[in-house]
Amino acid sequence: MRFLIAAIALLVLGVLGWYSGYAGEVQGELRCEGSGAVIINVDGKDYAVNGMASRRYPPIERVWNSATHPEADIGRILSRGLTLCDW
Repeated sequence: MRFLIAAIALLVLGVLGWYSGYAGEVQGELRCEGSGAVIINVDGKDYAVNGMASRRYPPIERVWNSATHPEADIGRILSRGLTLCDW
């Protein structure tokens, strides 16, 4: 039963596309466009998380990089975004 509740909670969070907390101070709404472009909206502006999104949006490094936020993990953001893309 606990597994079912956890699975439903993860599904709801995935559908909402909300991302918060994994990247330290970088918080925003995470979404997938097309066949794999992962985008995060931070303070009302969209940023590319992966190469597929970089044609339309500036890179996430404009608001996050390992020098300013060494505790942040871009891999976790990307993984979460690709989950939204059904990858």
